[in-house]
Amino acid sequence: MLLRAAFSCLTALACPALSSLPLRAAQPAPTATASFTFAALGCMPYARHPDVDARFARVIAEINRHAPAFSVHLGDTMASDEKCTDALLMKRRADFDTFATALVYTPGDNEWTDTYSEKAGGYTPTERLARIRQIYFPTERSLGKKPIALITQRRDPTFSDFVENARWSHGGVVFATVHVTGSSNNHLPNVPGAIDEWRARDAANAAWIRATFSAARETNAPGLALFFQAQPFQTNRNAPGYRTGFEVFLKTVEAEARAFAKPVLLVHADEHRFRHEVGMRFENNSAPLPNVTRLETFGDRDFHAVLVTVDPGSAQVFLAAPLIVPGNPLPVLPRPAPVKK
Repeated sequence: MLLRAAFSCLTALACPALSSLPLRAAQPAPTATASFTFAALGCMPYARHPDVDARFARVIAEINRHAPAFSVHLGDTMASDEKCTDALLMKRRADFDTFATALVYTPGDNEWTDTYSEKAGGYTPTERLARIRQIYFPTERSLGKKPIALITQRRDPTFSDFVENARWSHGGVVFATVHVTGSSNNHLPNVPGAIDEWRARDAANAAWIRATFSAARETNAPGLALFFQAQPFQTNRNAPGYRTGFEVFLKTVEAEARAFAKPVLLVHADEHRFRHEVGMRFENNSAPLPNVTRLETFGDRDFHAVLVTVDPGSAQVFLAAPLIVPGNPLPVLPRPAPVKK
């Protein structure tokens, strides 16, 4: 009850209209802007759980109750053991349009990368990716009942196929999705065509990240947030190609965030656990980057979201917390790691 009450206070703050101005035009230093909120969720709904439709509907209803400026779904709109049919993709597309404000989506591995497996339908992953682009990204607008204008990578002749990479602004703060997925970001040598697809998207993502930070610098943005599906950090997993799949992405984000020197928020899904880490370490033994915060959403069995308050005039810009959904089973939060002396 206390947590929900706190969120009610946060979301009573005014939410100004979303800017649809091109982000690459030079702008004067922003004046003081009112705080606003956005919601993020990912890795849901998974049909392996009971009452999946009702649980997901409660998530959307709770987000709608808070009326954030926009929401972002971080991919994996179905479980890896579900068949990624056109009908299911269209159902999730319809779910997204029940969000009361704007809903921005970036794909996950369960929608296309992993669909070569028999349990997921035995599809050709690149065929599923092409279909996702047709269904979810036909224009430069978000989904939801109050869609917003987006700037997408389709404007770049070199990377015009990557229509899912999108950018927008609110209150002078710059936001962008980057198509980075689990399953080693599709760096899967045993899947026909995967390496070629990964190589092209990896180059497009790096260019998109650089363009996004460039837009933030040109508009004197007080902060920047990136949204993606994968958990690529501290990559000590043994999966083949795991580190290789994310290496360029991580190095590009780290270099740009270091040069930007203002608050950067990285929001992702994939591990199905809430995680909030201020001062991000891009490798296990690297020094933390003080201006970078990493936020991970709930998912899988935990049908909950995260709510971020954005104060463009504050020193930290972003303040994140769990958004616990009434009626859904409570999540099991991981214990904090012991403090090193």
